[in-house]
Amino acid sequence: MTEGRMLLAEYFLTESQAVIMIANPDDPEPELVAVPHTLRDVRAHVAQLTGTLESAPRRPEALGRVTELLSDPLLTDLVEPVANRLGPGDRVWLIPHDALHRVPLHAVGSELAGHSVAYAPSASVLRYCRGNRGGRRQRALVVADSPGGAELMLGPAQAELLTGLFKTETLAGEGAVSGELVRRVGGADILHVCAHGVFDAAAPMRSGVILADGLFTAERFLKLKLSRTLVVLAACRTGVAAARPGDELLGLVRSVLHAGAPAVLVSLWIVDELATTMLFRHFYERLVAGERAVDALRAAQERLRVTTAGDVLAYLESVAPLLPAPAAARLLIAEARIRLMAADFGRAVAACDAALETVGESAVRRSAQTIRQRALLHAGSEPPNPGRAVYAHPYYWAAFVLIGDWY
Repeated sequence: MTEGRMLLAEYFLTESQAVIMIANPDDPEPELVAVPHTLRDVRAHVAQLTGTLESAPRRPEALGRVTELLSDPLLTDLVEPVANRLGPGDRVWLIPHDALHRVPLHAVGSELAGHSVAYAPSASVLRYCRGNRGGRRQRALVVADSPGGAELMLGPAQAELLTGLFKTETLAGEGAVSGELVRRVGGADILHVCAHGVFDAAAPMRSGVILADGLFTAERFLKLKLSRTLVVLAACRTGVAAARPGDELLGLVRSVLHAGAPAVLVSLWIVDELATTMLFRHFYERLVAGERAVDALRAAQERLRVTTAGDVLAYLESVAPLLPAPAAARLLIAEARIRLMAADFGRAVAACDAALETVGESAVRRSAQTIRQRALLHAGSEPPNPGRAVYAHPYYWAAFVLIGDWY
């Protein structure tokens, strides 16, 4: 990637218009751009978008509506003025406002395609994050596969990935407890948590990730010493926060950054576990090669967008030996889902049948039955296509955002 400038764009929504302040290092002062979209309209649109994204795991047909909402002029008009001021190799920090904190602005239309995008809660927090910047990342602490997240399948695969790239300590199973996390995190350049995420809208500082001994909340993250530690929360909705007057955001992001982390990678909605695991596989490979975190994330997202069904099936085969026996049925469900997306309906049915023979978990049985019914319904409608890019939709590749320093 050509080395370019780092621009900053800060949004402010009002009752009459949206204002974007764009700071370009080549200009003596920031530029103000007014866009004729109101706070009320943006809030209503974002409510539709977030609701549709949250329903996507249950309703695959919702993905079409997500595409429409992300391509709507109400959002593209807000991104276009920023994109128009970017040159080859330029990166951008986006500081959203109000409802825009829930929007993957980097995935709105195609305006920011090819540019690395980082986010920040505010310019002052951004300055604080840059002051906590560390050096070369060599040591990682991985928290994965806790019993509190028993239905997660790929925690061991994520742990194995980092073990192959960094000097890694792993807290897994019954050992993935809060006391060990607190004790060991001080020496880590990277903290990677693969667990279930919980967002509590009524008490956002009680949002957190589920470890073997219970919920590790935002309140507890606030007490960690995370200076120079890149924090990756590979869980659902870890980037969702509750807004208070003055656009003060409460939740995991606030706690992690105030604990000293220069940056945190978090998700904006309920994520697909397999797509997430493959995204971080690409991200860490680029990171260990020396790329900046913001560039590694962009490259990983671009790679995920073109990942084919054949690529995913090969990956599932490669990680199968790492997974415990109880994960066998969930692995078959993952295979069936990918084969369904690739129109390989016969093999999707076979994978579901195999899962139904080996599993006793009711949720997994329901998934197998649902996928099987869909495969039978569409059988013969089109030929199998193992070259189909199964994660091209923003739901899969755009969920994670880097908040804080971009280094």
